[in-house]
Amino acid sequence: MRTRLATCTAALASLAAHDAAGQAAFEISEDARAFALVEPHAPAGTSARGVGVPFLLAPDQSVMLRRQIGGLQIADMDGDGNNDLVAVCYISNSFPPYEDWEDMIFFGNGSGIDTTPAWLSTVETHTGDVQVGDLNNDGHTDIVTIHGGGVRSDSVRVYYGAQGGPSQTPGYTSNVPGRSWGTAGVLADMDNEGDLDLVTTNQGLTPDPFRPMLMFRNDNGTLTTNSVWQSSENSIQNGVDARDITGDGFPDLAVAKWVNFQSGIYFNTTGTPDVDQSVLVGTSGTDRGAQFMDLEGDGLSEIAIGGSPTRVYQNVHGALLPFYASDPPFAGPQDLRVFDVDQDGDDDLGEIMFGDGRAHIYLNRDGVLDTVPTWSFDAPEVGSAMAFGDLNGDNRPDLALGYSGNTCIRVFFAQAPDCPADLAEPLGELNFFDVVSFITAFNAMDPIADLAEPFGSFNFFDVAAYITAYNAGCP
Repeated sequence: MRTRLATCTAALASLAAHDAAGQAAFEISEDARAFALVEPHAPAGTSARGVGVPFLLAPDQSVMLRRQIGGLQIADMDGDGNNDLVAVCYISNSFPPYEDWEDMIFFGNGSGIDTTPAWLSTVETHTGDVQVGDLNNDGHTDIVTIHGGGVRSDSVRVYYGAQGGPSQTPGYTSNVPGRSWGTAGVLADMDNEGDLDLVTTNQGLTPDPFRPMLMFRNDNGTLTTNSVWQSSENSIQNGVDARDITGDGFPDLAVAKWVNFQSGIYFNTTGTPDVDQSVLVGTSGTDRGAQFMDLEGDGLSEIAIGGSPTRVYQNVHGALLPFYASDPPFAGPQDLRVFDVDQDGDDDLGEIMFGDGRAHIYLNRDGVLDTVPTWSFDAPEVGSAMAFGDLNGDNRPDLALGYSGNTCIRVFFAQAPDCPADLAEPLGELNFFDVVSFITAFNAMDPIADLAEPFGSFNFFDVAAYITAYNAGCP
């Protein structure tokens, strides 16, 4: 059983009540804003799989290392054509104490990942988030890590990529005079100059817990050592995403903020974001995680904000209007992701909870997200991170979940659909609309229409495979 406790004092008092033979674990989140008591020998929780979700209820791979995962990303880090799993670790005053917190890469082998990390950072420090991208335009993917564990000037590091994998030693470290606890980051070409800039969210420490958001400009392949932009508001932020939602070519920012501050949008019209927040959600809460999404497939961006509950807002003439609210058995995500999980052409929503260890997926059905989780996996550990991407080479996006505990990562491989020809509502019935959906997906080179080997090549064999599946009907 995981019990989310409001204060550290309550958690420690409860922990002290357990004897050594049945020792409970006291877990602290990477931003030190959530605490949980994990009871020993807790009974298995409740997991559920609804119609349309490609993941089963048992992981296909597990990493049996005691670590605190701060963030996950899926990308080909060594240039061998297989995606790898980047996992960064944080350190806290959790009990029993954690002994290792290097950042890691689990290299892909074509059928999954090696469950022993072949790459470890030489720096062992509190890493709360990770982003990947080619910062210096050399064709290799770099690792950008966001650091906290206290206020610090070195809240950003870059491990530059190379054939065979990135350097294990950072080639860049920030040096910001106004010291901050970095909580999250996003890489985006904020100024339309053809390279990736970095925006970070931050917090401080009591009695000065508030900090501004920061942007580091990419200058000839290297991030500026100090930030070139900061928000006018000092607050506690816990997540950021970037997307051009105004059509002017410059990515705007979606931001999640903690209590007493409102999540929302910072517009970017010049290559540098506005210092003042332009659009607010209208209420403050314990928000963590912000993602742009196209819920209705109309090319217009909504904004998903993780919280109690997770909500989706429509941007209507500069105002954010509530559009959706989830209804899970427990609210308060530690990580939030938007991804086309079922490959039907629209965005679905995923989240993972620290307090009760559950991961949820809400499927998007023609512009309407399921309110109750369509898929839920209940782990004995507390949840901390999630990522989507193809890890076993079958051209379907898999799911990686990160935890703080003895099993720190679980991977779920996407399963082939029960009825591959059934691409349109109503599910379970093949008709003209399924054929239209296949033709649309095939012309768009959508992976959902890639039904025959060699995967990644859209040709006659995919069409023939669809015709065969259609004629076979649904089971």
